[in-house]
Amino acid sequence: APARPHVRLGEVTVQPSSDSVPVTEIEAALQEAAAKMGADAAVVVYDKTQTTGAYVTGPWWGRQVQTIQGRVIIAVAIHYTGP
Repeated sequence: APARPHVRLGEVTVQPSSDSVPVTEIEAALQEAAAKMGADAAVVVYDKTQTTGAYVTGPWWGRQVQTIQGRVIIAVAIHYTGP
């Protein structure tokens, strides 16, 4: 948690397209989205792989649902209020 007094502005969510996306690109995307809110910083609070979608295959009498797994990163955009 940030040591300085701050105000929470909102959340920023990033879903990298693959595991090979460099960390620097992920950080830049989080910082850019947080800056659009007027934030001084983005604090990562969630970084996990979860189900991000699904698709159906097969004929109508024997369909199967396949899930799509993806990485989801959530950060809190904050603005510092004091020294």
